[in-house]
Amino acid sequence: MLAKLIDVLSPRPLGDDRFEADNMHPDAFRVYGGQVLAQAIAAAVQTVDPMRRIHSQHAYFLRPGDPAKAIELEVERVRDGASFSARRVLAKQKGRPILGSSMSFQMPSRGDDYFPGMPPAPDPETLPNERQLSLEAGNLDESFMITTGEDLDIRVVEPINWAKPVAREGKLQAWMKTSDALPDDPGLHQAVLAYLSDAFLIDVCLIVHGRGFDEGDFQVASLDHALWFHDDFRADDWLLHVVEAERISGGRGLARGSFYTRDGRLVATTIQQGLMRFR
Repeated sequence: MLAKLIDVLSPRPLGDDRFEADNMHPDAFRVYGGQVLAQAIAAAVQTVDPMRRIHSQHAYFLRPGDPAKAIELEVERVRDGASFSARRVLAKQKGRPILGSSMSFQMPSRGDDYFPGMPPAPDPETLPNERQLSLEAGNLDESFMITTGEDLDIRVVEPINWAKPVAREGKLQAWMKTSDALPDDPGLHQAVLAYLSDAFLIDVCLIVHGRGFDEGDFQVASLDHALWFHDDFRADDWLLHVVEAERISGGRGLARGSFYTRDGRLVATTIQQGLMRFR
């Protein structure tokens, strides 16, 4: 399964800065947004000097993706300056955009360093992973295994029972990594983190009021997503994703996520706004 994830997050060049990519879960009810975020990064990386690393991504989810159809990615080389490069990526299906993303890349630079300390969390080895919990509960959805597939190892500190969600504080902690080693390709590790970053941001807003994803009169969808990379990391080593609900209002929910390495370095920050409204 990890080999398939690597393949899905490695878009095929078509020429003229156009790429094509497959879907991780072709039998799902929709394309996972984190997959398209990651594919946009992976396509843009192929058009930038390898010395320049992505430091930010901003994206809008425009339409639901069809998991049965390949995704076309069009990269626009907006600017290549002395230190920074800017790229825009449009992900399309059937000629219509499903995601628009802007990214910035930077040459290595030196400056001051500061980050808030990682909050306390139990070691990942002491926690069951999401796949194990789903198998034990008998509710594994094999068509849409984002957190429960064999490609990733995700361990939530206080797991949510989505069969019977209960209102609780809008905070989550989850240890995350790939199930096996990844190649030594920084762009791939950044794409995998983008893939991981879409998990739990809407979840943490839903649990504030004890809501689930499948309430018939309540519509849930990702709207926009921002991601900042701060430092080097490996996505095949444990990363603690600390997620907090920031604001729920106007039929929308806003959440922030912080990715820490096991030794406590803050390496990435993400913010997402999701649609959460009564139909």
